[in-house]
Amino acid sequence: MRKFCWAIWMMSAAALCGCGSSTHDASEPGPVDKGFYHDALIENRQRIAGEDRRVEPLYESPFVAMGIALNVVFVAPVGNFFVYISHDNAAYAAKKMADTTSADKRVEGTLRLVDFEFARRGIYLKGYAYEARDTEDFTVRAAGLRALNRCRAQGYTWLFLQALNDDQPLVRLEAADALGNIPDASAVALLEVHLGDAEPDADVRIASAEALRNFPTSEVKHALIDELEDHDFAVAWQARQSLELMTGQDFRYDPRAWLNYLASHGT
Repeated sequence: MRKFCWAIWMMSAAALCGCGSSTHDASEPGPVDKGFYHDALIENRQRIAGEDRRVEPLYESPFVAMGIALNVVFVAPVGNFFVYISHDNAAYAAKKMADTTSADKRVEGTLRLVDFEFARRGIYLKGYAYEARDTEDFTVRAAGLRALNRCRAQGYTWLFLQALNDDQPLVRLEAADALGNIPDASAVALLEVHLGDAEPDADVRIASAEALRNFPTSEVKHALIDELEDHDFAVAWQARQSLELMTGQDFRYDPRAWLNYLASHGT
């Protein structure tokens, strides 16, 4: 069951917490297309804002507005009816979350409870933080971190940093992803450590490279450039994506070209 939960977390990461963002690569080394780059910046702003706040107007066209209206009138009532007859509601999720006899039920309850908008703020954050901090089962800790991440909960950097040194890679992965969505400059040094070969799990290294995209300092850019020729291509790819988002440039996997660009721009 825990292996199943692990697989579900990995597959749903992009939808629920926004990992895996990227910019469109340039056709030639140099500046990224201005339109694509603008879209990438907006996407990153939206990702940091979270699912409960929009950084651009929702009703961008009559077709979008019509689709939302159809959802409210036809789709949402069907979903609400299903929730009613199946008892798949917030109270049931909270009951599972509190079931100390089963780690799997606690995970299921936590991840389901955070689906409800009202449960992504206020007192609920303390409950997720407790799951992430004070439970022995690593899957429960990971679920608590995932919930705080979806809530874009501010003020928990210390908890994410603590979890980034957990002995379980799934917990470290959730912590790195949370730091990518809830940026805090105090996390940069530890993210750089977990970006490098000192971190044994490739997924954690990738998440760390992605989290560093929000800190366009010279030090961070150089740390990412150091990974462009990494033996794990996925790490190199994400380092390149983060550099693109920081600079609006794309010099592929050529560290010298990137360093020349930074030197010419005084960084």
